[in-house]
Amino acid sequence: MISMLLPVHVGCALISLALFIWRGLAMWIGRPVKQRFFRRTLPDSVDTLFLITGVVMAFLFGVSPLESGWLAAKIVGLLLYVFLGVVALKSGRAGLKRGSFIAALCLFAYVVAVAHTKNPLLWM
Repeated sequence: MISMLLPVHVGCALISLALFIWRGLAMWIGRPVKQRFFRRTLPDSVDTLFLITGVVMAFLFGVSPLESGWLAAKIVGLLLYVFLGVVALKSGRAGLKRGSFIAALCLFAYVVAVAHTKNPLLWM
């Protein structure tokens, strides 16, 4: 079961990141994505599958965010990534949107690194 879920989870992560970068770059150049399917439906569907596979894998591995620091760090990083993504794609001022976009990409990289190392303190 895990051998099927992990590639789906990683694939959803890559698709989610690609969609975010695409929408962020479109925002950056002043041509936001207008089609509802590409702006909301597809990203929300991919992110939902991404979340479901992550929760199921944590359950199958018997890993709890309350007992595992790296999983808690991933969840907090993910929540911050979502918040910054919303600011980057929906707020008004260009400087704030661009800064949030870059910060969200950095947080995504942190979450991926924590997932690979199982260590929330990457610098240690």
